[in-house]
Amino acid sequence: MFLRFVITQIDEDSHKPQGLFQAAYDLLESGDLSPDERGQLREVLMWFNKHLPSPRSMVASRAIFWFKSSADECITRVWELAHLLGYHGYLVDVEKCKELGNVTYEDRFQVAAYPSRRDRR
Repeated sequence: MFLRFVITQIDEDSHKPQGLFQAAYDLLESGDLSPDERGQLREVLMWFNKHLPSPRSMVASRAIFWFKSSADECITRVWELAHLLGYHGYLVDVEKCKELGNVTYEDRFQVAAYPSRRDRR
């Protein structure tokens, strides 16, 4: 099973709901956070920068990242992002998929895949 945490805004590149990381960075840059909230959001994002592999070879594309359901600590941390975003008016949803087609990247926590009709929700 794969999980994707999204907001209701549609991403310009993938044409799918925008992921939480993009929304979190947008909120961080917005100036709408108290100093404590800013620190909390930065702390969570820094944790991901340190612990979640980033595929250096991928260029910006329509590929969408999904967490593997076994990535327990990542999922716990992404819920922290979801709560912070929700507090600031973002509507957060969790998409689930049993099987993904067109996987272009995989590590022990996540996969990146292009949207496909073969995806099984």
